[in-house]
Amino acid sequence: MNYSNAAHPLLCWDIVVEGMARRNQLHKDLQALNKIHRLNNWGYIQFAYHEALIWENKTIIVTNTQLQIIYATENLLAMNGYHPSEVIGKRPAIFQGPETSVETRKFIKSAIQALQPFNTSIINYKKNGSMYTCHIEAFPIFDINGKLVNFMAIEKAA
Repeated sequence: MNYSNAAHPLLCWDIVVEGMARRNQLHKDLQALNKIHRLNNWGYIQFAYHEALIWENKTIIVTNTQLQIIYATENLLAMNGYHPSEVIGKRPAIFQGPETSVETRKFIKSAIQALQPFNTSIINYKKNGSMYTCHIEAFPIFDINGKLVNFMAIEKAA
């Protein structure tokens, strides 16, 4: 038997492992989001956050009603250099800095206070201090009784 022309599946093992790691992390993120969903008895969610995470690789950040981050998907690290565990308990303002638009911050604050969804882009800062434009789709989440329980932001670096 001549193996000189045989395929070399191990030459692409790094690609396979990377894909497996991504699938495993997506599974963990989705499990965590589903757990938050169940624990807070979320009602109707108007955005397909599962699809945004899986198919568009968008970062998802969930806060409590005091706007403290309670969960961030693992791909936050690739977007801005922060590991999700570093931002738990912090407010999303951790990503803002001197060049962040005051007008955009006011727009976001107003939408949050009015419990309205919003869609905007903002200058944020990575952990290393470099700026990036972040597109944010965010919305309040109510439980099945109509009580505000969380906010969710679906984000992507532009």
